[in-house]
Amino acid sequence: MDLLLIRHGQSFGNVAGLLNSTEQDGLTEHGMQQAAKLRTLMENHGLVPDRVFSSPWLRALQTTEVLFKDKRDWTVDKRLGETNAGRFATWKAEDFRQTFPEWGKHLSDRYEGGESHLELAARSVNWVEEEFLRQADTPGLMAAVCHAGPISVISQYLLNIPLSRFPNVLVPNASITIFRRNVHTGNFYLQIAGLS
Repeated sequence: MDLLLIRHGQSFGNVAGLLNSTEQDGLTEHGMQQAAKLRTLMENHGLVPDRVFSSPWLRALQTTEVLFKDKRDWTVDKRLGETNAGRFATWKAEDFRQTFPEWGKHLSDRYEGGESHLELAARSVNWVEEEFLRQADTPGLMAAVCHAGPISVISQYLLNIPLSRFPNVLVPNASITIFRRNVHTGNFYLQIAGLS
């Protein structure tokens, strides 16, 4: 089984420069166009997933609907959501960093009313182990439409990059990242990262 990680298209929170925004943050018109362009890109590369998972956050669901409008049997999985930034979700990222310059030096730093990157990592790793790696010996392609945070965690996990370096893999909006399995070693290698 190979893995296709898809980051959602541009959201209103992305345009505003918000920290992580909220679960209700939707795609801009440009984000919808990006998703449609990404669908064509995937078709041109022959990327037809056997199973599709999506984050429940609106911007990921909207992207999933554009990409897989003719494949309605996807699975919504809350483990693929972005880091919940709690009361800071709608703060501008720059303002948050200036106000809390020491925040994030430890993965266990938790947003007030939200979660830590350590908690994001735990649920993202749980998803990749439970849903993807358990089917690693099965031929096919699994897709997950989600966010920068889970994509970084999952990529680092599959590449054996310590989570202490999070976020070490950052991809743009409306992009695909593909992991293929080496038939000789059984390990996964990164074939494409952040293609949009």
